[in-house]
Amino acid sequence: MGSIKFALFTDLHHDVIPDGLERLNSFITRAREAEVDFIIELGDFCNPCHENEELLSIFNDFEKPHHHVIGNHDSDLYTKKDVINWLGMEHSYYSFESGNIKFIVLDAAFIRYGNEYEVYHKRNYEVTDGIYPSIPDFELNWLQREISESLLPIVIFSHHSLENSFRKRGVSNREEVQSIINQATANGKKILLCVNGHDHTDSIERINKTYYFTLNSISYKWFGPEYEHFCYSSEIHEKYPSIKDIVLHSEPLSAIISIDEQCNIEIQGMEGGYQKITPKELGVIGPWDGRVISPNVSSMRLLFE
Repeated sequence: MGSIKFALFTDLHHDVIPDGLERLNSFITRAREAEVDFIIELGDFCNPCHENEELLSIFNDFEKPHHHVIGNHDSDLYTKKDVINWLGMEHSYYSFESGNIKFIVLDAAFIRYGNEYEVYHKRNYEVTDGIYPSIPDFELNWLQREISESLLPIVIFSHHSLENSFRKRGVSNREEVQSIINQATANGKKILLCVNGHDHTDSIERINKTYYFTLNSISYKWFGPEYEHFCYSSEIHEKYPSIKDIVLHSEPLSAIISIDEQCNIEIQGMEGGYQKITPKELGVIGPWDGRVISPNVSSMRLLFE
């Protein structure tokens, strides 16, 4: 088995910030300089529309393979099928192999009503009494087959966390996913790492033999209208009305992850800060959505045991 290196970012939210193109270009430059084997974005990229084709072209024009994960906000104004088609994906959940590692991409943008599932579309999760985010039974069955049939070490990508227990942040049936993972590792499978976005913060946990890494947003942390502030020009606030509810990161946060022949993992993160105002200056102190507030992506080495 050879080593592999890949670059990833999450939660650009291009349509609600004024510098999305610059942030993506900075990520592409970092990935190119690191000579990675592929790139992947973990969801909440942008609206799938004509106005954002330049953004998509920057990502797609990267000379190595590139992959997408569906986020909950990608379909806020569109159907999930629109998102899949615009991004050029064949399916919202899938797998691929690179560098003798199997990578599995999950889609948790579903709402559960009893034994039925409805896909996220046009912000239907805001008015539902269903259970979300959820991974449907048919996708769990597919995941189990993908793991059992693979002879390779495995990394799993998702937009929503597979371990965060804070209300409606992590996958609602994450314990079922963890059970599949734990049973597989008990039977000798190497499921090295699960990586997610969505929480807009920096976190690492270990459950059984598998690490669970939450990648911070490339763009910002949301705090909502209770903490509205006006740090930009009137033109920017008019064009991006949600910017009053968020604190932009000063750096376009991303990670470079390397996995060596012994399945040890190295995460090259980034130190960052805040662009105009800090959460503390807004009066936000302590955890948010079950996570510590941070403008960084931690660098670390995770040993496979």
